[in-house]
Parts: sequence; structure tokens; C-alpha cells
Amino acid sequence: MGLPYEHVNYDFGAADRLSWALSMAHEKIGSFAKLRASHRSSLLGDPHSDNWQGARRARFEGEFAPEQHALHALAEEMLRIKAAVDHATEQAHAVNAHAH
Repeated sequence: MGLPYEHVNYDFGAADRLSWALSMAHEKIGSFAKLRASHRSSLLGDPHSDNWQGARRARFEGEFAPEQHALHALAEEMLRIKAAVDHATEQAHAVNAHAH
């Protein structure tokens, strides 16, 4: 019996582009999260700042934190998917090397 992927055509170019796009998405999402955090700090200061107090600030902070968490989780998911694509590409290279 042959290798499990011996009859699969693998588009190495598409895999490389996908891997690159996932890296760029991770970078951009991370940069966006840092920019949001920087803007929050410059506009609001620390949690005890006089810039903005009360229920509106509490609501903003309550929304901001989970949004930041979601952005970081999305960025990490981009890395997990990239790792899976890169692993599949390595496997395809190995199968291709055995086929020749």
C-alpha cells in the first residue's frame, strides 16, 4: 500500500500564498490591537484618570477588554492555521520526494 497522500495534487504556490496571508493577518490584527490599546491609554489614561469616569467609562471598559481578547484570539488562530498549512506543505513535500 502506498503513502496516504500519493494521489493528491498539492498546490504548493497556493499553500505558500495562504501561509504568507495568514502571517500578514496575524501581524495586522496584532498591530490593530496594540493601536486600540494605545488610543485607549492616550484618551482615557489610567483607570483612575479624571479624563472620563462613571457608567459610560465602565461600559466602554467592559466592552473594550473582551474585544481586545477576541482580537488576540483571532491573531493566535491565524498562527494555528498557518502552522497547519505549513505542516501540510511539509508532508506534501515529503510525499513528493518519495514519489520521485
